[in-house]
Amino acid sequence: MRPEKKAVPMTEDEKALFALVKASSPIDLNTLKEQSGLSNKKWDKTIKGLTKLGVAKVNKTDDGLFIETI
Repeated sequence: MRPEKKAVPMTEDEKALFALVKASSPIDLNTLKEQSGLSNKKWDKTIKGLTKLGVAKVNKTDDGLFIETI
């Protein structure tokens, strides 16, 4: 038997931001920040939380910074 996949515990801000990323992955980081409407501190904390949980990844390319789901 395979073990059940448990839902990753996320805050409300992380859930909302993850939904935006999931809808249009990969997405430009600046565009996502405008869409989220979060303050700078909340934005930073939320992005770090998503990457720490392993559900999103930030990539730096020649075109800019992008975030995508894993």
